[in-house]
Amino acid sequence: MIIDAIRWAFMLIVGAAALQDIVTFRISNIFFLLLIVLFGGWVAATGEYDIVQNLLVFGITLGIGIILFARGWLGGGDVKLLAASALWFNFAQGLSLFAAITLGGGLLAVLLIVMRRMLPVSLYLRSGWPVLRPKGPIPYGLAIAFGAFIAGQTVGFHPTGRPHLHQLVPAIPALTPKENSNARVSGTPSGF
Repeated sequence: MIIDAIRWAFMLIVGAAALQDIVTFRISNIFFLLLIVLFGGWVAATGEYDIVQNLLVFGITLGIGIILFARGWLGGGDVKLLAASALWFNFAQGLSLFAAITLGGGLLAVLLIVMRRMLPVSLYLRSGWPVLRPKGPIPYGLAIAFGAFIAGQTVGFHPTGRPHLHQLVPAIPALTPKENSNARVSGTPSGF
């Protein structure tokens, strides 16, 4: 029960950070801090304390993020949100997180390019939303939130990184020889 509540709190925090990034192109430090404190609660609730890989993923992500920030490729809030989200995953799960974030970032970039070209400039001027500005920056916090949600649901968090995809997609029953008339029942491999 508490683990599900913490999982939902994680999703709400990264979602709120993404929303703030969309509206203001800024991500408050409170989200970064809340994710770190919440991770402490997650570790205590799971009762497992093997978090060395989590700390390494966090440190490596933060280090690379600082380099990307110094080069002007990511904003400071994006770097902190990315590192705090990465804290929840170990090495293997972290790869899934970064793949999902990359996919989300690509989809977001294409969506914004198309949307900004199709919407009249007057809409941006009336709304004042920076996300609608033609040739404006991309609120990458949305891609980070997307990746964290997808990775959290597919590979799960560490510790106790059990996949949760079964909650989103119903199980597919395994085929047995009775159900598949083309299946070979004998021990002879096909083609012999």
